[in-house]
Amino acid sequence: MRVFGLQIAIWAVLSFQVSLEAQVWVPSGTETRRPSALQFDTGASSFKGDYYGYISPNFTYNHGSNFGYSFSLPVNTLLVDRDPLIEGAKAGKIREMDYNSKNDYARVLNYVSYGTYNQQNPGQVTYSFYAGKVIDGYIGHGTIVNKYQSSSRFDSYNPSIMADLNSDYGGVQYFSNSVMNFDVNAARVYIKPLAIGRKIYSFFDKSGSNVSYMMNIRGNVLDDAGRLTVEEEVGGDKNKSVSKKKEIRPINKDSRMELVDNDPWYNRLTLGYTTAWDKAAPLELYYNSNGSPVTVTNKDNPTTKEITRVSIEGFDLEYRLLNLPFLELTPYVDINRIKGLDQSQGTHYGTIFRLGTKDLNIILKPEFRRMSTNYAPMYFDSFYEIERFQNFPVSAPMRTKYEQLQGQAKGTVTGYYHTVYINFYHLGFEFAVEDYGGKNNNRIFAAAYIPLGSSFLLSFYYTKKGYDGSGKAFQVDENAQGAAEISKSFGPLVLRVQNYRRYFLNPSEKVFQSTDELRFLVSGGISF
Repeated sequence: MRVFGLQIAIWAVLSFQVSLEAQVWVPSGTETRRPSALQFDTGASSFKGDYYGYISPNFTYNHGSNFGYSFSLPVNTLLVDRDPLIEGAKAGKIREMDYNSKNDYARVLNYVSYGTYNQQNPGQVTYSFYAGKVIDGYIGHGTIVNKYQSSSRFDSYNPSIMADLNSDYGGVQYFSNSVMNFDVNAARVYIKPLAIGRKIYSFFDKSGSNVSYMMNIRGNVLDDAGRLTVEEEVGGDKNKSVSKKKEIRPINKDSRMELVDNDPWYNRLTLGYTTAWDKAAPLELYYNSNGSPVTVTNKDNPTTKEITRVSIEGFDLEYRLLNLPFLELTPYVDINRIKGLDQSQGTHYGTIFRLGTKDLNIILKPEFRRMSTNYAPMYFDSFYEIERFQNFPVSAPMRTKYEQLQGQAKGTVTGYYHTVYINFYHLGFEFAVEDYGGKNNNRIFAAAYIPLGSSFLLSFYYTKKGYDGSGKAFQVDENAQGAAEISKSFGPLVLRVQNYRRYFLNPSEKVFQSTDELRFLVSGGISF
C-alpha cells in the first residue's frame, strides 16, 4: 500500500501552544471540543493520482464548559490533473464531488454541542445535544446502532445528531444519521423500575426512618467533561470557591465510572426499548445494460428502483452488580429483531467489566451472540452509508444490505463481538473483533489516541468487515476504511500529515470503491 501507513487507516493529531486541536477517534457526543479560536489549515493533497490545493478556515467558540460550536469551509482546488484526465477540469477548479449536492454544503458544520451524551449523574436530570461529524454514533449497548460513521464517503457528508435526557428514574436517547435528510433514526427509552418502585413506596412510608441505602459506595471522581465533582455540584464542598480547571477529555461510553458517587442498589437495574429505522432504504437499484448502476444527476448515489422501510426493535436489560472506584461489573442482555423478515432475531449476552481508576484502567466488554442468518447485528454501523446500496464484502453487481438479508437461507449463527479499552492517563486504545465462523463473517476495529510529549499527538482508527480469517484483518482493501494524522509544532505553526481512507461511487467499476487521500498541511491561528 502506497500511503496508508502501517496498513492502518490512521489519523492523529498534534496540539500547539495556541491549542490548535483536532481528533479523529473520540467518542461522539463526548468529543473533545476545540478551544475558542480562529484557525486555518492549508496545504496540498493527493487524491486518485491528482494533486489539489487545500484550505480550510475554522471558527470555534465555546460558551462555558457545556455549549460550543465549530464551523469550517474546506476547499480542494485542482493543481495537477494526471491520467486519466477529469472531464472539463482545469487548474484552480474546486473538486466537483465536494459541493455538487445540497447535502454537501453541510461540510461547513463541524459540530454544535451541548452537554455530554450518555452522562448520568445520580440526583440530577442531565441532557445533551450534538449535531456534527460523528465517528461513533450509538444507542444503548450498541447492538443495533454502533460506531456509526457520518463521513465514511468522500462524495457525501452527513453531519449526524445525538441527543439524550437522563434521570434517576429513566431517560431517552436519540440518533439520526443526517441533519439534512433524517434517513436513519433510532430512539431508546429506558426506565429504572426499582428506583421508580422505591419512589412510589416512599409516598406511603411517612416514617422515612427505615430507608436503607445499600451498597451506596461514595467516591470523589471528577467527571470527564471537566465539571465539578458531584459533591461540589450539589454544594457539598463549600471550601472551594473556584473550581480547578480540568482538561476536557473523552469518557468511555461503556463504563459508568461517573456513577461511583451515590450509586444505590435500586438505581442499577435498567430496562430499555429501542426502535431504529431507515425510512427509505434502497431495496433494488437501476442498472445500465453493462451492469453498472444508474446514478442520479449529482453522481453521488445510485438510482433506486424500489425502496422500503427497514425497522428494527429491541429490548435490553442490565444490572450493575458492582460499581466501586476500582471495579465495575455490569452484565446485560439485548434481544432484537428486524421487522418484515421472517423470524429475524438476535440475542446479545454481554458484560462490561472495568478494573482500575479513572485515569488508569482496562475495560473488557465480551459479548456473545446467537441469531438467525437473516439478522444483522449492529445493522447501522460504520459502513451503513455505503451498505444502504452495497452490502459487504464488496462485489459486483451491487446488492443492498436489506436485499442480501432477504435472500439468506434459514438457519442459526453463533459468534461474538469482544471489545477491550485501555486508558492510561491521556493515552487511549480500543480494539474490537467480531467472528461468526464461516465465510466473510469477520470484523475488526482498532483505534488509539496517543499524545507524546507536549507537542506531539497520534490518533487513528481502522475498521474492516466481511473478510475471512485473522490473517486478512490488516490487509487494506475495498472492505477497509479509517483515518490518520501525525503532526509536529514549530513555533506558531503546526505541520500535519493526514491520511483518509473512504469510499466514493465508481459507476464504471459498478461498485463503491475505497481509496486514500493524503494531505500535507500547515496549521495556525489565534485563540481567544
